[in-house]
Amino acid sequence: MDEKGEGRRMIEFTVLGVPVAQPRARATARGGYARVYNPRGPIDTYRACVRLAARAAFAGDLIEGPVVVDMTLVFPRPKNRVWKRKPMPREWHTGKPDSDNLVKSICDAVTGVVWRDDAQVAVLVAHKYVAAGDEQPHTVVKISRLGSVLENCSVLEN
Repeated sequence: MDEKGEGRRMIEFTVLGVPVAQPRARATARGGYARVYNPRGPIDTYRACVRLAARAAFAGDLIEGPVVVDMTLVFPRPKNRVWKRKPMPREWHTGKPDSDNLVKSICDAVTGVVWRDDAQVAVLVAHKYVAAGDEQPHTVVKISRLGSVLENCSVLEN
């Protein structure tokens, strides 16, 4: 595929399950030495699921240059927001986890699968929602390569 055609290709994948945020690094001291580590837990499983979905959607060479990433993160509907007779549309999710930590976990997971370094992300859009009544929690990730700024004005306006 030529350079021009590659720039218009979009990679899209869905990860089923509740989105998981990247936890903060922890520090401890043992034997007089400080050690910094990332806590293990649900984030490892979530990142593995993201990598698996990304590999299934993208099998080419790693993307070089700037990229645009659009993420839709859908969280479970709280029990106190479930009704039998009233409509239950999607709502904005304004609570924890923070968007930046959610984005970090996904970007770190696809590094080495889709792109070389998450520093290549030039445009990033993240939407956090509470699921509609008939919807399950999931994450939708759309990634496309950016060309010149003038070529991608329509991407930036959306």
